[in-house]
Amino acid sequence: MTSRRPRGAADSERGSVTVEAALGIASLITVVAIAAAGVAAALTQIRVVDSAREAARVAASSGADQGRSAGQEAAPGASVSVSTGGGQVTAVVVAPARGLPGVELRARAVARIEPGQGW
Repeated sequence: MTSRRPRGAADSERGSVTVEAALGIASLITVVAIAAAGVAAALTQIRVVDSAREAARVAASSGADQGRSAGQEAAPGASVSVSTGGGQVTAVVVAPARGLPGVELRARAVARIEPGQGW
């Protein structure tokens, strides 16, 4: 005689733990990826701010071309512009955020032109 097991809750929920684990792991990976993108963007913003500061400082003492070069060395791949007016140098640096497509990070720094510069 074969005994038949009644279909109980255990049979109807078979595989649900696997699905829940898969969804939990996918959610965890998504959260970690978003956090990593945020950290990468924050580090890029720090680099952009430092680049703008360096570009303004160098441009104030050595000229706009040297300032642009210094800014591009500090943040490779960034767009660096240097302008003057009113005895000041303004450097603006724009770079794409790493890990966040379509987001641009921007920083601006101002420095007073050093005495004796032929601006």
